[in-house]
Amino acid sequence: MTFRIIYQGIMVGLITLSAFMIGLATTKAPIDGLSLDESKIEVGQTMAFVTLSFLELVHVFNVRDNKKSLFKTNIFNNSKLFLAILVSAILVLVILFVPALRHIFSIPILPTQNILEIIGLVLLPIVIVEIFKLLKINTTKEE
Repeated sequence: MTFRIIYQGIMVGLITLSAFMIGLATTKAPIDGLSLDESKIEVGQTMAFVTLSFLELVHVFNVRDNKKSLFKTNIFNNSKLFLAILVSAILVLVILFVPALRHIFSIPILPTQNILEIIGLVLLPIVIVEIFKLLKINTTKEE
């Protein structure tokens, strides 16, 4: 279990850092009266925030079973967990789409390209953990 906690924690950290770096690299024009450098930081921070928020909500399905593939389990059989994930996702979306909250959190509207990159980054842990499960790298032995 220690190995799983370490590699998955590192994975989440690296993916979130990657989202920030992608935001910095892909911002080519100033937004909302900010300088270009300030705009890059705003977009990078927003991408990191959104990626980390949704990545954790998706990743919870990975850690529900240490051995069985996510695709071989019924993700809807725990209604309380599913409801908590749904409410959490809605709260993040409210922050992203309500202008007053967007202003409080200094969140710019992201271009479509960045949204697609976030989706890819959020789904990446599923691929990584499924590979580890397939190779039986992160499974604990039965006792």
